[in-house]
Amino acid sequence: MSCPALIDFEASCLPEYGQSYPIEVAVARIDGSNRAWLIRPAEAWRYWDWSDEAEALHGISRQMLDDEGLPPAQVLAEMAEFVAGCPVYADADLDEFWLEVLCQAVGAKLPFPVYYLGEFLKDGGYSRPQVVAALEEAKRLLPKEHLAREDAKRLAMVVKLLVDGEVEPSSRT
Repeated sequence: MSCPALIDFEASCLPEYGQSYPIEVAVARIDGSNRAWLIRPAEAWRYWDWSDEAEALHGISRQMLDDEGLPPAQVLAEMAEFVAGCPVYADADLDEFWLEVLCQAVGAKLPFPVYYLGEFLKDGGYSRPQVVAALEEAKRLLPKEHLAREDAKRLAMVVKLLVDGEVEPSSRT
């Protein structure tokens, strides 16, 4: 079983701090496969905002995006191919927003819907203690945060642990 897929974006800043754009996206499936892309800023984003605080969190600089980033259209196409056939979930509404911004930059329609992970957890009948235990285990195994690839992999691990029934609720919850 390789589905569902979990998606996570990093951005130039948080929307409440200005007009921001996606700079990195990662998708991880519960079979462990994952992909991440640095996104070269679209021309339309040239004068949009950049936050030094966000850069300090994710460690991605404007120079890295210029040097290593891929064109938004390429990122979108490769990402759509990678998730083909899988429902895609995120732990925040912002991830769908970043996907929309990416699509708008290249004049493309949303290649797939992004569902809220909470819906998957609720529909699966997982209890809060089960989810907390899975999240704690995933954080223990993948502690790096604010890197799209690591965040997506950690979310996929949470789902896999729950689906496979590999976690016992913590006694603290």
